[in-house]
Amino acid sequence: MSEHQLLETTTQENGGSTAEAIEGAAFLARSEHRVRVLGLLADGPYTREELLTGTDVTRVTLSRTLGDLADRGWLDRHHDDGRYAITDTGAAVYDDFSRLLETITVGQRYPDVIDALPTDWFDFELRCLVDSDIVATDGADPLAGMRVVANAVGRATTVRAIVSSFTTLPMYAHAESLHTGDAPDATVVFDRGATDVSLENPDLVDRWQMIEAATERPVYYSADQQFPCNVDLIDDETVFLSVSNGATGGFHVVRSTRPAVVDWARELVAEKRAESIPLERRQSETEPVGPHT
Repeated sequence: MSEHQLLETTTQENGGSTAEAIEGAAFLARSEHRVRVLGLLADGPYTREELLTGTDVTRVTLSRTLGDLADRGWLDRHHDDGRYAITDTGAAVYDDFSRLLETITVGQRYPDVIDALPTDWFDFELRCLVDSDIVATDGADPLAGMRVVANAVGRATTVRAIVSSFTTLPMYAHAESLHTGDAPDATVVFDRGATDVSLENPDLVDRWQMIEAATERPVYYSADQQFPCNVDLIDDETVFLSVSNGATGGFHVVRSTRPAVVDWARELVAEKRAESIPLERRQSETEPVGPHT
C-alpha cells in the first residue's frame, strides 16, 4: 500500500477524509485572527475582554472567530466564569499548525542557505532554525561569516567543533587567545579534507602544534570520513553551521541558540570525536618512511 493510500485509509477509518483535513487546515490558514486566538488560548483560559486586548480586533470579528472555532470543537467556554479555553483537539491542531508555519518561514527567509545546508544530516526539525540568523551573506568580504565564527572562538570558554571546509581564521583566533591567557577549552575534529589541509601546510602544522604544546593535550583530531558542513558549538549555547559557498569562495553561516540545535551539535561532536584520532597521530601515520640503510 502506498503512503497516499495509507493516509486515505487511516483518515477514513477515523471518520474523516484527507479532503476534510485539508479543508480544516485551510479554514485555520485563511484567518490570522483564528490562529491568534488559538495561540493565546494555548497559554491558558482567557476572558472575552482579554482576547479583545490580545488580538486587537473588533468585538464583531472576535465573536465570529470564537463561534467558528467553537463549531470546530477547538475551544470551549467555561460556564462558571465565562472564560474561553482551548480543547485538546484545538491544542494539537495549533501545535502542528505552528510547526508548519515555522518550517515555511525558514524556507522563505533563507531559501539559498537552506538549499546549501545538509538538512538531511540534521537530527532536528528544519523549523528549529526559524529564530536563527544568517551571520553573513555574499558581499565584499567572502570570509565575513567565518570571521564572526573566529571571533566567537577567540572569546569562548569552550569550543567543540567538527570541520569540513578548512579556514585558518578560527585556528589563528585560538592561537591569539593563548597570548592573552584566555584560550578556550577546545576540541576540534577535522574530516579527511580538512585533515589534508592542516597537514600539508607547514605554517598550519606549526600553528596547531604550538596550540597543543601550550594546552598540553590534544586539541585537534582527525576523522577518516567526510563531513557535509562545519559545526561549531560555542560555550554549549550557540551553534554555527557553516557551509562553503562555491560561487564566491566564502561561506554561508547560520547561528542558532535553539536548544534542539545545541543538543544535536553536542551529541554530534561527541560522536565524531569518539570516531577520530589525534591529528598528531594521523601526521605520524602519513609521514613518509625513509629508505632502509
